[in-house]
Amino acid sequence: MTEAEIYEFDLNGYIVYRDLLSAGEVKKMNDLLDTEFKKQDVQDVHSFSFLSLDHCFLDLMAHPRMLRIIRTMIGDWLRLDHAYGLLMDTGTVDRGQTRPNLHGGPRTDNGEHLYQWFDGNMYNGLIVAIYALKDVNPGDGGFICVPGSHKANMHYKPPVDSPLVVNPSLRAGDMLIFTEALVHGTTTWTSSKQRRSLLYKYSPGHSTWSAADNLEPIRALAQNDLQRDLLRPPSVGSRSALDFPKI
Repeated sequence: MTEAEIYEFDLNGYIVYRDLLSAGEVKKMNDLLDTEFKKQDVQDVHSFSFLSLDHCFLDLMAHPRMLRIIRTMIGDWLRLDHAYGLLMDTGTVDRGQTRPNLHGGPRTDNGEHLYQWFDGNMYNGLIVAIYALKDVNPGDGGFICVPGSHKANMHYKPPVDSPLVVNPSLRAGDMLIFTEALVHGTTTWTSSKQRRSLLYKYSPGHSTWSAADNLEPIRALAQNDLQRDLLRPPSVGSRSALDFPKI
């Protein structure tokens, strides 16, 4: 991360990277998902699994630029904790009319959601990388957050319609990264077009949110050591740093 990017993330608790995925990559992933949804006759599904569908999703898990960014946020020993996709549209009640909500915040969930600086280094708990596979225009809904709330000194969640709450816009191919210490959530989808996002959630190497053995079937599909290392179970001792790819 550049100095300006670190400043922006420290200020807001999230940051958007434009065009991290090419138009060709976005099209390939959307085509794969369209095929899978038709095969499963998906209609009212709000969240979905995708890591095992094609190697491109494991490649995205280990995207070199993204890993270098998260390395600054978490450190040299990090792991994928879990991943899932989200669909929202106005054509189905379950998908579009998600109850507007805010959650997360500093020191929530047994203190796992943290944001701290110490001795010149940034420390985070769970970090989320959201990849937009469809555009999210201003006011469309979907992801919302309270910028700066990751550094708040009290537990407080404003009303969803508060002016403190923002709904970041994204273009297909953009990546938004945020810390779970940020107060964040989801609001009603209003666009006539579909929201389609992939969420990859990374933890410090000693931490886990979901059951670690959930990733064992995915680890068996890994194509290289970096992917296998990202899918390792958590540990405090006997661990080694990731071999971060050059960019």
